[in-house]
Amino acid sequence: MARRLAMLLALVPLLLAAPLSARLRPAPRPPGCAPVPAGVPPRHWLACRPGKGPPPRALADEERLLLGLPLDLNAAGPEALAFVPGLSRRLGVAVAADRTRRGPFERVDDLRRVSGIGAGRMAQARGGLFVAPP
Repeated sequence: MARRLAMLLALVPLLLAAPLSARLRPAPRPPGCAPVPAGVPPRHWLACRPGKGPPPRALADEERLLLGLPLDLNAAGPEALAFVPGLSRRLGVAVAADRTRRGPFERVDDLRRVSGIGAGRMAQARGGLFVAPP
C-alpha cells in the first residue's frame, strides 16, 4: 500500500507539469509582428512595429544578442563582443582597441588583423557579426 501511495505521489507532479508549463509559456507573437526597438534607454523595450507611439530606434547591442541577431563590428562595445561565439572578454577589448587605433573594419574578415584571432575563431565569430555600410 505504501508503495502504491509513493508511486502515486511521484506521478502527480508529472501529470500536472504539462498544463502548468502551458500556462507559464509566453503568449505567441501576433502574426506579422516583427520586433522593433521602442523607448529610450535605460527604459527601453521591444514592441511590434508601431502604428503610434515613439519612433523606432536602432537595436541596442544587448537586444541584438537576445534576439540572436549579429552585432555591428564597428559599433558594438567590448562587453557585447565578448558574447559573440569565438570571442572572449579579452578579445572583445582587443577588437575595440584595434578599432580605435586603426579605424573601422571594412569587412568582417578584417577581424583577423586583431592579435589572437585566427582562422578557427574567425569561423566561429563570422555568423555573429556584420559590418554596416558607412
